[in-house]
Amino acid sequence: MIVIENHIGSIRVSKPYLYALIEHTVTSCFGVADLNDSSPIETIKTKLFPSDIRRGIRLRTRQNQLVVDLHIVTGIGANMSAITDSIRNKVRYAIEQATGFEPAAINVYIDGIRA
Repeated sequence: MIVIENHIGSIRVSKPYLYALIEHTVTSCFGVADLNDSSPIETIKTKLFPSDIRRGIRLRTRQNQLVVDLHIVTGIGANMSAITDSIRNKVRYAIEQATGFEPAAINVYIDGIRA
């Protein structure tokens, strides 16, 4: 459960909901081939549980604000700067519309290029 405090009160959002929202948003962006495992432990989890929606997405809170880390694989010949900017904007918009709070940071890491 992610809890963000603001001047009105607290906003509570379940992590599975945010993972599903972010995964759908990222995979629908142009140029994204797939989400990628962000650590060796996550690679093992993916092999054991292939339907795990947390793959390539890390959520954390910093100073009462949400920080999103995304690990992606792009297609060959894609403009990487445009892809990362598009992902940041779309994920920020999706989170703001669904939850009402703005993420502090959305970090996009390109871990590979697929042909």
